[in-house]
Amino acid sequence: MNSKIIKDIAAITVLVLALDFMYISATRNMFEVQIADVQRVALQMRPLGGILCYILLVFGLYYFIVREHRPVFDAFLLGLVIYGVYETTSYALLKKWKWNIVLMDTLWGGILFALTTFITYKVV
Repeated sequence: MNSKIIKDIAAITVLVLALDFMYISATRNMFEVQIADVQRVALQMRPLGGILCYILLVFGLYYFIVREHRPVFDAFLLGLVIYGVYETTSYALLKKWKWNIVLMDTLWGGILFALTTFITYKVV
């Protein structure tokens, strides 16, 4: 692997984790209530699932956007689609999944991917 690829993937990883940490911290209470309402138990993170999720997000953003130096708007759309598929599936399958969570989290996916791409292009 050449150093450009390593730098891109490292930047994407750090940015996605940092930005998503801020988002999760800001919305934690809302998601805890949502999960407790759906599962009837408190939110418990499974570390392996979280790690695999972030690996897939970083890979997808690198492979489909950053590697080809696609526009930031394309990154926004990819994030919107990825998060939107998850959220609308949850809404379709889980009776108590709230529409405001679907909209908020779907939009966040677009923002996360766009911001990460923009900053990666500026820094790397």
